[in-house]
Amino acid sequence: MSLHRNRFVHLAAATCLSVGAVAVTGTPALAGPPDSVQPPGRAEGHPPPGSEDWQPVQESPREPLFDLDWTIADPRYDYNARTGQPGAEFVPLTDEAGNELSKVLYGVHKGAAYRIEVPLDWNGDVVFWEHGYRGTGTTLYVSDPSYDLRRTYIENGYAWAASSYSANRYDIEAGVRSTEQLARLFDRLVGKADQRYLQGVSMGGHVIGVLLERNRGVEWAGAAPMCGVMGDRELYDFFLDYNLLAQTLAGIDAYPIPEDYVSDVVPRIKAELGTPLQPTPVYSGLTEEGEVFRDLITAISGGERPGDDEAFGYWEGQSFVYGVVATEPGGLDGVAPGAVWSNVDTDYPIDYTFDDGSTLDEQVERVAPAHQARRSGPSAYVPDITGDFDVPVLSIHTLGDYYVPFSMQQYYAADAAEEGNADLLVQRPIRAAGHCEFTPEEASAQFFDLVEWVDEGVEPAGVPVLDPEVVASPDYGCAFTTPARTGTRAMYDPCPVATAGD
Repeated sequence: MSLHRNRFVHLAAATCLSVGAVAVTGTPALAGPPDSVQPPGRAEGHPPPGSEDWQPVQESPREPLFDLDWTIADPRYDYNARTGQPGAEFVPLTDEAGNELSKVLYGVHKGAAYRIEVPLDWNGDVVFWEHGYRGTGTTLYVSDPSYDLRRTYIENGYAWAASSYSANRYDIEAGVRSTEQLARLFDRLVGKADQRYLQGVSMGGHVIGVLLERNRGVEWAGAAPMCGVMGDRELYDFFLDYNLLAQTLAGIDAYPIPEDYVSDVVPRIKAELGTPLQPTPVYSGLTEEGEVFRDLITAISGGERPGDDEAFGYWEGQSFVYGVVATEPGGLDGVAPGAVWSNVDTDYPIDYTFDDGSTLDEQVERVAPAHQARRSGPSAYVPDITGDFDVPVLSIHTLGDYYVPFSMQQYYAADAAEEGNADLLVQRPIRAAGHCEFTPEEASAQFFDLVEWVDEGVEPAGVPVLDPEVVASPDYGCAFTTPARTGTRAMYDPCPVATAGD
């Protein structure tokens, strides 16, 4: 879905909130039936976008495009991004007896560092690991696959390759080009692989989604995005919505975002809404408007689902999403000519009537992207993911993530269905709230189930992400979640334990 003009038509399908006939003062109600399909930006009982009842649209300012002088860290050594110092040397893996299991290659190719590792008993297949967002620092560095996947790949006969990409920031094109170039380099240095797989995290999921839809001479057998930005620019819309909804319900006008936003404005917003000041799954004291805010964020981040209230407390207490919009502009420094976010046509899934009789949709500020910043197609600064892929994709995502919300999976599912590719997409929710908070077992199961799907035609198990009753089920995600109580997993009710005969 390249435009996503009415962003909550699809998300409403995963929102299990009751339909209210009329919104009364101080009472939330759903703007329209959750499974209704309205024209873009319209819902029953609401004016069309841009009417006199909505706030006038303000266009985000244009920013200059610019590149940076990149420094490439030596790929022979691990790189500590916090200290800027080299770490352990990249050497072949060994078994318990100290015998080498692989051969390694590393270097710099077309402006990006790379690592390649090939098992001595290579089965002919290779996995390309796609890393996530690394901020706006100017040092490029390559790293091994996470979740102990390096050893998983090598011990099972799979080669792997990873790139630093030729740029940091949220530069998807750099990640796509560097991966394609590394694939060709792998063919020359190692040999043409029988099957090329993709696996990676967060922003790397966006890279994977674009790679699958490009046809530039590199073929992929299947993909395993993890906590991926599979809704492309919708991620930035979520960040914008989060802040504008908080400001509107708190009665504080703070857009455009001021310099003292995090230090001064956000504490005042929290005081008006009664939201937590520290990350915690247990909180109290929400005002009426704070409860509406929590319910709205639940709705736009994936709908009612296990652990949604706890995830709100965990992320709101960190003030993370407030901090994202305080950067310039939302972390896209120089990649796009200004902010790509928009809520011009957004009809929010929960309405709220203020004491003066105005509704939330009428009160919330309307923000357009900077001129040309959100364009689609081959020249897009933040590339589209349209769901037009032709190989198996097995995706996993933590339910309570707000860095990259679970709604990204819902946009991807809707896009794939629209393109007629629903049968090529399987999705698995994981019961955790941290960003990319997966266990090695979950990551390896995802990979091996994908391989079996590609090689044997056995479609792996998954669950719907657009069915509201399924998503809201108390045991949603249990089938794919490791029974560990570490990290934010302790926020979730334990899953039923299977017994003999189940």
